[in-house]
Amino acid sequence: MRTHYYPGGLARYDSDGHDFVEQGPCGTWLGETSELSGDWSRVDCKRCLKDRPAITASSEAEERAIIEQMGGMAAYMKSQQEG
Repeated sequence: MRTHYYPGGLARYDSDGHDFVEQGPCGTWLGETSELSGDWSRVDCKRCLKDRPAITASSEAEERAIIEQMGGMAAYMKSQQEG
């Protein structure tokens, strides 16, 4: 099987730690022998490599949203301490 790009690297579970990752970001259904990597130099899935710009943009957008949410939570906590 191929090594697919996965921003979480080697983890086969979602961020909650519950659900098995069944599909790569390229849309390929993963088998038991499929590998995941957060390092593009290790990825040999042709669909992942072809879709790299879109996969990277999606990952970056998700990271920006998380950072914004964390900033909002920090501002809320600060206002609670001051108020």
